[in-house]
Amino acid sequence: MSILLRKSSATRRSEALIGLALALGSLTACAKIVGIEDTVVTNDGSSGGDENTGGASAGSAGSSKAGASNAGHGNGGSSTGGGAATAGEGTGGERAGTAGNGGAAAGSTNSGGSAGTAGASECPCSAPTPTCENGKCVVRGPTMAKAVDYYIDSTEVSKAQYDVFLAAKGNDTSAQIAECSWNTSYAPSGDPVDDPRPIVNVDWCDAAAYCAWADKRLCGAISGGALAPTDLNDATKSQMYRACAGADGERYPYGGFTFQAGYCNFGDNIADVGTFPMCQGHYTGVFDLIGNVAEWLDSCDTAGGTDRSMDNCELGGGSYINSEYKCQTYFSNPRNDGADVFGFRCCSK
Repeated sequence: MSILLRKSSATRRSEALIGLALALGSLTACAKIVGIEDTVVTNDGSSGGDENTGGASAGSAGSSKAGASNAGHGNGGSSTGGGAATAGEGTGGERAGTAGNGGAAAGSTNSGGSAGTAGASECPCSAPTPTCENGKCVVRGPTMAKAVDYYIDSTEVSKAQYDVFLAAKGNDTSAQIAECSWNTSYAPSGDPVDDPRPIVNVDWCDAAAYCAWADKRLCGAISGGALAPTDLNDATKSQMYRACAGADGERYPYGGFTFQAGYCNFGDNIADVGTFPMCQGHYTGVFDLIGNVAEWLDSCDTAGGTDRSMDNCELGGGSYINSEYKCQTYFSNPRNDGADVFGFRCCSK
């Protein structure tokens, strides 16, 4: 274990109370998998129109609503960047939508219909809602807050949010990066925690797979990709460190170099995510960057050689067990390690 060393103003304390509402994330499910790097996600599904009396019309694959028709009168869906389409009128009429910007749409089959063109899709998506689901851009897991020119999860990933990932993936551990080809299960080890608490007992590859499923990535370099272990305390290069320590490399996420008792979770046990409003980072809506649980980072060496499970990877921020932990605190543990104080959050560009 290596321990490296993180701002203050009265306004930040009041901002923290406002930012608390951002701490809870969406639990939507989707099956698209991308790699650790940020990837543009496009809509690969189709969206059909809702049926009503006598006919149907297709909604835009990229809009948040499906089109509907009444008594054979079709109205085409539309969205930004795409034109609206109208269908022919008549008893039993229908319209078949033509895909707009990567979306696909289809109406029900009836007689007397005429063709139209669907509106443009909202996808591809990017942070803070990076996942394309049914033509709509959504976020999986914690909501995301902006820090400089990238986004970071507002809290650690909770056990309930991780359970959604487990349900979606089941026993499928394919599509992992090469360094994780050894990983055959995403299930956490150890005793389970309550749903609102951070997921723990997950190894680095479990965390990386979750972030990929959420169309995010483990927090690493601000410029994208992995962070060199030598840059852990560089606010111009590290996503986690910049959010925690700010541009000036302060010791604490709430500001400055003086420890404030009770601001972050240094107590008897892990706390529910986002329940310490004063433990807000240097950017509004980011909580628990120190204390609570240590967080896996996309910062590893190649110590394992051909056995990539034994590479050493970094965890930042310490945990609840020691109030001396700061933004500059890191633990180095094997990639395949898991512990009851090891959790994670995700980042994006």
